Amino acid sequence: PAWLKCHAWPLRPFSGGMTYYYDSDAGLLKTACSISWTVVPTVLLSFEFWFFFAIHLTVFFSFRAGLIGGSQADKLANLGLDWSFVQVGSAITTFFEVFYSSQCFSRYMDLYKATKGMFEDAYAFAYLLRGHIGEKGQTAVRLSTRYMIAAMVLQVFEMKHIETQMAGSGSGDLDAMVKFGILKPREADSMRSQKQRHRAMTALSWSAGFAIKGLSEAEAKSNLHSVMTIRLFAIKSGQQDIINTLALPVPYQYVHLLSIMVCMNLLLWAYSMGLTNSVFAPVVFFFASLIFLGILELSDALSDPFGEDEVDFHVDKWMAKCVEQLIEIIETTYPGRADGMRVASEAEGLLSLRADTAKAVFEEVAVNIEESQLKPQGTSGYLRVPERLRDAEMLGPRTPPWTPSGHSRELAMPPGEYSRSS
Repeated sequence: PAWLKCHAWPLRPFSGGMTYYYDSDAGLLKTACSISWTVVPTVLLSFEFWFFFAIHLTVFFSFRAGLIGGSQADKLANLGLDWSFVQVGSAITTFFEVFYSSQCFSRYMDLYKATKGMFEDAYAFAYLLRGHIGEKGQTAVRLSTRYMIAAMVLQVFEMKHIETQMAGSGSGDLDAMVKFGILKPREADSMRSQKQRHRAMTALSWSAGFAIKGLSEAEAKSNLHSVMTIRLFAIKSGQQDIINTLALPVPYQYVHLLSIMVCMNLLLWAYSMGLTNSVFAPVVFFFASLIFLGILELSDALSDPFGEDEVDFHVDKWMAKCVEQLIEIIETTYPGRADGMRVASEAEGLLSLRADTAKAVFEEVAVNIEESQLKPQGTSGYLRVPERLRDAEMLGPRTPPWTPSGHSRELAMPPGEYSRSS
């Protein structure tokens, strides 16, 4: 409902989800009382929850008003329900529900690994293009990368079950990709007659063709052709794993039996807890049914994480980050290009780094951040190096920095202190 989207409403369900970084040290009580980023709002808005709760309240108040049975003995003898009968059904239902949620979570993790693996394979392919072809076949590198990005975007459309066919205008996904430069009009037109699940494979074949063309232009070794092709095949294999997993959910027969058991269990709870004089019976039933239905709702969201539920993947954001990094890999060059690499190679000597150099760098950065926060704004000061970093053996000899002209320049520093530059 529209009113539910108001930000002031505490039960507003969050749409489009993972990842929520929670505080593991917040405590059980604070975590249990939180509502945001949970399935509680979805359960409280479901018909099933209030249907069984209404049955429980009807039985509860009818029993207290004497409408069910006559005397207390008649009520227990004729209309009563032995709690041991309910426990048997509850135990079986709990086992099946825990098994179902475990399978859904395992499926959820498999889809996460496959989706992330697709992006990692794309990075590896871009590094191979950049390293083995470089600037000699830069045009082929760019084309191969663009077609690989197009294949992954088409795969994301298929994962998110986006209906792309538009009446009278071809395919909506291809039109959007042409608009933003992922595909050229001629390339998109050649894909329109294909089925949606075949388009990503076509784009990958184009990417492989230009990768091999670039290797030929760079006069690279012939065995690199198979290396490039295998890396692209790994991307396609990851995409196919995602499609196969989505196409094989938990069998409907199992879900059907589980739904029957949950409904029967909630119905038995609603009736047996209603036949009591305790005023806490509705409270117990409320939270017990909330937990049972909440686990089912969470399992359903985990089984297909490419929608708009709280736990679904941010595939669009992952894709945007992947494209940004791929562009940086392909287009970023070393300072000075070939001449700069030659100068750096000639100037580089033996590595003088020590085993604890990285730790020393982290400690110095931490101290610099701490003192920059303590130093009043607009004042000058010196950043202290930690005491353990003043060992000359670790930091090496203190040599004065050099100006571009080759002459040393003196730095004003208090006695016994290291400047930030040294």
